[in-house]
Amino acid sequence: MTKLEEDFKRHLEGRRFFSKDDTVVVAVSTGVDSMVLLHLLESLPLEMRPQIIVAHVNHELREQSGVEEQFIRSYCNIHNLPLVVCHWPVNQHPRNGVEEAARRFRYHFFARVMATKNTDFVVTAHHQNDLAETMLMKLARGGQLNQLVGIADIRPFAGGQLVRPLLPFSKDRLINYARAHDLTWYEDSTNNDLAITRNRYRHEIIPALEKENPRLLDHLSSYHQQLADLLAWRDQQLSVYLRELTKGGKLSLEGWRTLLSPMKKLVLQRWLERTTKGLKQSLLDELVIALDNPSTPQQQLLLPGKQVLVKDYDWCFVTSEEKLAMGVQNNTAHMVELGQWYFVNDQRILVSTTELDAKSGGTAQEMWLAPDQFPLSIRKWTSGDTLRLKNGGQQKVRRILIDQKVPNSQRQRQQVLVDAKGEVVWLIGRKWSWFARPVDFQQKWQKVIIYKQSK
Repeated sequence: MTKLEEDFKRHLEGRRFFSKDDTVVVAVSTGVDSMVLLHLLESLPLEMRPQIIVAHVNHELREQSGVEEQFIRSYCNIHNLPLVVCHWPVNQHPRNGVEEAARRFRYHFFARVMATKNTDFVVTAHHQNDLAETMLMKLARGGQLNQLVGIADIRPFAGGQLVRPLLPFSKDRLINYARAHDLTWYEDSTNNDLAITRNRYRHEIIPALEKENPRLLDHLSSYHQQLADLLAWRDQQLSVYLRELTKGGKLSLEGWRTLLSPMKKLVLQRWLERTTKGLKQSLLDELVIALDNPSTPQQQLLLPGKQVLVKDYDWCFVTSEEKLAMGVQNNTAHMVELGQWYFVNDQRILVSTTELDAKSGGTAQEMWLAPDQFPLSIRKWTSGDTLRLKNGGQQKVRRILIDQKVPNSQRQRQQVLVDAKGEVVWLIGRKWSWFARPVDFQQKWQKVIIYKQSK
C-alpha cells in the first residue's frame, strides 16, 4: 500500500463518510483527479470498500469527448464496474455561461443516478488545490464569512450526501500517484484557458503565492478546518439563542438586547434569513441600531423583497408591505398614531407633530388642523368623499382621480386621510383639502407634518 493509499484510508476511517454496506456514485470525468479517486476507492480493503457506480457525462464540448467516453466504458468493463453515461447535447449548450451550465447539468444527472440506483452518496474528486482556489476566489470577491470555508468535504445533496474525500490531498500527489500506477487520464484543454477565472488562480495566482510560501496549500487547508470548526460552534450557539428568543414567528427584543453586540447582529441575521433574502451587512447594521434604540418602541423597517420588519415594543416580526397595506385597507377607519409609518398607495406615510430629521429623506408638508379634527384616520375613499376648495366650494374625490387620469386599478386602492368628523383632509399623494383658519390658528390649532417616502 502506497503512502497516498494509507493516508486516504486513514482519512476515510476518521471521517466515516460511508461504509462497505453503502453504494456510492463516483463522478468520473476521465481527468487525473477522478481517475485517481476511482482507483483509490477500488484499492480500499474489502472491509472498507463501498459498492461503486461510475457516472460519466459526455458534454460534447470537444472532439475528444467521444474518446473519453469510450475509454471509461472500456475501463469499467475491465474492472467490472457498473457505469451510467449521460450526454449533454450540443443544441442545449448556451451561448454564454457554458461552464456554469455544464456544472448544473452534471449535478442534475448525479441526482438522477442517485435516485434510480437508490443510493445516498455521490463522490467527487475535488482536492486541496480546488479548495485553495475556491477560498482565494471567495476572499477576492467578498461576501459572507461562511463562504470563505470554500468547499465542504461533505454536504447535503439530492436527499443524500455529496462527499469530497480528496480535499486533504494536493494535485501534485494525485498526479504522482497516477504516474506511479500507470493510470490513463485525459487532459481538458479548457483548463488552460486563462479567460476562465478559476484557471487564472490555478496557473498564475496560486503559483505566485507558493513562491512566497511553498506550504500555501497546507496553510489554507488549516484555515479551512479552523473556520469550519468555528462556524459549526457559532451555528450551534445561534440555534440555542433562537430557541430561547423566538416565539410564534416573533423575536424577543427584551432578550435580544441582553446579548453582546456581535451576537446581536448574528442572531438577527440568522433569524431574518429564514424569511428574507439579499440581506447586506450595511442594512443589518442599520437594523441593529434601530431595534436597539429605546426611544422608538414602534417602528417599521424596510427589508429586501418588499418585506417589512415591524418593531412593536418588546417584540419584532417580519411581514410584507402588501399585508401592512391590506391591514389599513380592510378597516373602514384605521386610526393614525402620530409618529408611526404606514404603507399607503406605494408610499410610506408618517404623520407627526414634530420635525423629522432631514436624513430620513422623502418630502414633507405642513398642515394646521383644529383640535376637534383629531384623531385622524386612514381609509379607502368612497363615492361620497369630497375635498374642500380654497374658494369655499367642494370637489369630489372621484372627479379628482378622473382629472388626474389615475388608472382604475389604482383608484380601487386609493386611500384618504380623514379627520374625526370623517371629512377628507388629504387624498393621499394627490390633493389636500383647504380649511379656513382663524387669525389666531397658531395659538389654537395644531401643526401636523406629513412625510412621504417612496417604497
